[in-house]
Parts: sequence; structure tokens; C-alpha cells
Amino acid sequence: MNNFDFKRKIKSNVWHCQSGKEEFVVKKYDNPLVAKKVKAIHEKLADMQFPHTLSKIVLEDQNVLIQPWIKDARAFNYQTRFDRTNSLALLHQLHQTGKKVDWSKDEYFLPPYDLRLKWQDRLQKFILHYTQVSVYLGAENCNQLILYAQEALKGFKQIEPLQSPKTILHGDVVHHNFLKDSKGKNFIIDFDLAAYGHPEEELIMWIHRVLPHVNYNLNTLLNEQPLLKQIPATYLQTLRFPNELLREWMYVKTVMTEKQQAFVEELIRFTEVALSSWSKLWYDCGR
Repeated sequence: MNNFDFKRKIKSNVWHCQSGKEEFVVKKYDNPLVAKKVKAIHEKLADMQFPHTLSKIVLEDQNVLIQPWIKDARAFNYQTRFDRTNSLALLHQLHQTGKKVDWSKDEYFLPPYDLRLKWQDRLQKFILHYTQVSVYLGAENCNQLILYAQEALKGFKQIEPLQSPKTILHGDVVHHNFLKDSKGKNFIIDFDLAAYGHPEEELIMWIHRVLPHVNYNLNTLLNEQPLLKQIPATYLQTLRFPNELLREWMYVKTVMTEKQQAFVEELIRFTEVALSSWSKLWYDCGR
């Protein structure tokens, strides 16, 4: 790392750097196993000539990854149908690699993915921070979120288990992990949360991210994106869990004090819109 000129800090552990005429992203991990996982994934995808990830990933000092900088890249925008379609196509291509690679092998360090357990943990953390969140959101809205979450988790008992072959899941399908460079090439980045599970579980997480951008109209989204038809009808009921809302409210405590008020005001508006749409979404998921 001493050979790099640091251009700017992107996150607390991520830097945009330069060495000569070449630019890089340098990322430091607290857990060396995560760094090894990300490197192993990139190497295997490169071996397969998967066209949408970065190659030439270097692992330094066990917990520092160095990868090329994507010049003039822009993040996808889930408000546009074009980017929604392209991001979903990238995920589908990633999931399809499971037909050629046994991602369950220990050499890839992929943890098992369990949507129900993940959400149980998220709800418990939200409840633990109930007092702090209710100061901003109000007790009534907090209670409504908890009720929706609890009822959605109970509904898992009536959902048929997924039968699809397990594969690699990206693990974090936020829009800025999909990039397009100046030449129009698409990339998936940041495999820190990559896991091993059913592809439908990741599609559900993708729908959760996208629904606010289509006014929570599930039918519109399903008709727009044919790839979503692989999700069993009963499994769509998992969308009843207010995952995005619980996650965002847990994020409040990490926002810097000077930015927190503006973030909270925006999040309150986001939550109110979501809650006003949730009863219809609940009904649509069960049809």
C-alpha cells in the first residue's frame, strides 16, 4: 500500500488510489476470511470468463484487497426499467454459474443463506432499539412494523420449501453494487456478503430493494420482469416482511450526528409511504 498515492477516501476502509497512470480501489477488511472469500470468488469467475466482475484482484497482508478502478462508472438506478432489467439479468447470470461450479466447497468460504433466520435476527435487533427508533418514528408506526414482521415470519410455516439448486448469491443487491462504465459494460462489485443459497432468496431481496421505485406495485413489477416468474407463487409471501424499513432504521444510529436529522426526516417520509402501501402489498403477495 505504500506504493500508492491516495486520491480520496470512499469509506472508512475503502480508498481510491493511484500508482503511476493506473488507478485502484484499496479495501481493508477486519476479517481476513472475508477478504479471501472475495478474492476466491473473483478468481473463479475470471477462470469461467464471467464478463461482469473485475479481474486482477490482489490480496495483500491477508486482509487488504487491491482491484482496478472502474473509470467513469455510474451506479444503476432502480427507478428506471432499463437498469432494473439489467441488474436482474446480471444476478441471473451470476446464479447460473452454479451449473458449472460447486460453490458449496470450503475453498470459496461461502456461508449458508437462510432468509428466515436472517430476518428473525433483524427483527430482534429492531426490537432492542425500539426506544431509540420510536423517538423519531413514533410508537404506533414502530408497533405496526413489528406486527407486520412477526406475522410475516409466522407465515413462513405455510410456505413450501424451495426446491431449486443452491448457488452463489451476491448478498447485497443495493443499486450501487451494479455499475456501468463509460463503454457501456456492466459490472457487479462488492462480494463481501456473498453466500450460498437458493436464487429465489436473492430475487426476493432484489424485489424488496426495487418495490419503492414502482410504488410498491408487485403486479407491475412481476409483469415487467419475466425472470421473476421463477419464484414460486407461495414464496412471494416472504415479501410481507418489512425488511427494508427495519434495516434502514437500524442504520440511523450509524449516521453522523450532523447528517442524522436530514436522514431521519427522509426516512420517516419513506416509512410512511411504505406503511400506507403495505396492506395492499400484503394482499397482492397472497393472491
